[in-house]
Amino acid sequence: MSTCFDTSDVVELSRASLEETEKRLSQIPAELCAPFYAEAGTLEQQLLSVYRTVALCVRKEDNLDVIAEWWGTMTNVCDEFLARLLRLCEEHPYCGAAIFYDRVLDLRSRCQRLMNLHS
Repeated sequence: MSTCFDTSDVVELSRASLEETEKRLSQIPAELCAPFYAEAGTLEQQLLSVYRTVALCVRKEDNLDVIAEWWGTMTNVCDEFLARLLRLCEEHPYCGAAIFYDRVLDLRSRCQRLMNLHS
């Protein structure tokens, strides 16, 4: 199968999203909660976009090992987003970002389960 998109592209996309988030977060005054909550929501949406891309890629793949690799990469991407969301929750515990952490954790579990299913 010939592809123009691979797992390293997924990692690159996710890291770019996290870097952009870091830049935006550094410009928000610490006493404002709404922007931090919004950034957590944006992180979740960016991750869901990456997830949808991976789902489209694996749908066209026949090799179970390759499918497992895609889901393994997606699990690792979720871990990176979880680490950033955890820091956001710790730095601003009263801003409500924890709900996004829990939803991303659920997505990570789904990706892990799909990886194990195709291994």
